[in-house]
Amino acid sequence: MKLPSYLMTELVRRLERDVDRKKLTRIIEPLGLTLDEPGPPPDTDEMVERYDTPCDVGSFVLEGRLELLGFSVPLHFRVNYAGRITSDDPMDVLFGGPSITLDLLTWTEDKPSVPEWVPVGPGIFSNAMVERVWGEVALHALDQAYAPENDT
Repeated sequence: MKLPSYLMTELVRRLERDVDRKKLTRIIEPLGLTLDEPGPPPDTDEMVERYDTPCDVGSFVLEGRLELLGFSVPLHFRVNYAGRITSDDPMDVLFGGPSITLDLLTWTEDKPSVPEWVPVGPGIFSNAMVERVWGEVALHALDQAYAPENDT
């Protein structure tokens, strides 16, 4: 039986709720699936070099859809950012705005069960999507800044 990709994600979510990680790994490994985060990790070194003071650095996944000729396919983008986003001075965000790079989650034909992040240009997003990404970056940075593990 071939399970559509959109159902595979839901299957893993449901299993994860009801089964501990060790058992879940035993179930999905024979299917050629893994719970590991796709690689490579985001490269923010170049983005951080732009700033002469400490800055916020983060990464989050933004889900989208590609619709073409009546077919709809889920897409997953990783948004990587660096900048002074949670600064007390609002002008830092306006004039020294964050650097952002985008990665698209893809699968190679020879290893379809091993996803990886591939850099894509920002031109892939519409203007409305770019505005949404800027808002999501600000929200993510604020969430990270005020997360309980960051309390001192």
